[in-house]
Amino acid sequence: MRIIVLGGGMVGLHLLSSLKDDHEVVVVEKRRDRVEELREKFPRASILHGDACEPSVLDAAGTAGADVVAAVTGDDEDNLVISYLAKFEYGVPMVFARVNNPKNEWLFTADWGVDEAVCSASIIVQLVQEELTLGEMVTLLKLRRENLVVEEIVLKEGSGAVGMNLRDIELPPKTLVATVLRDRRILIPRGDLTLLAGDKILFISEPERVDELRKILDIE
Repeated sequence: MRIIVLGGGMVGLHLLSSLKDDHEVVVVEKRRDRVEELREKFPRASILHGDACEPSVLDAAGTAGADVVAAVTGDDEDNLVISYLAKFEYGVPMVFARVNNPKNEWLFTADWGVDEAVCSASIIVQLVQEELTLGEMVTLLKLRRENLVVEEIVLKEGSGAVGMNLRDIELPPKTLVATVLRDRRILIPRGDLTLLAGDKILFISEPERVDELRKILDIE
């Protein structure tokens, strides 16, 4: 998957570090010193210097061919402009946007090209106290417009799913395994992945399927 991260601050940094091994990730940041820091930390990553609100910069990042755009700058106006351009000018299928000021959250809608808004006020404590992982961010996402939720289930010792491969678990209809977190590592949910006790599994599902899902996994 090709992912464009627009903003190289703390959120952008952790998205890059979490996704770079399994996906093609491009980061755009307008602060020259921050660009140099990221390039030093991730010498093989694609880090571009520029203002992500400029179409020429989005062109250089290859936005037209992106599967996902994450507008995670520290400026709400910039994130809205980026989201609008990504969705309506470049046709990006999935656009995530960071909301810095909770009072602006009402603006981050499909009309502005935002598929999912993440309010930084709800993750700021985690950003201060500990490193933000992709899993922690994903659990904040509520896929309201499609009547879907992101459900986190932790496998316990004795669960019927422990020791099984993902392909062998019969999931409820309209249920998708988004990722598996193991010892703060993100695992790609391939069919041959063997589940272990302590794994955190993130599912995207309809709300009414959650109880059924827990029964399948023998979770009380």
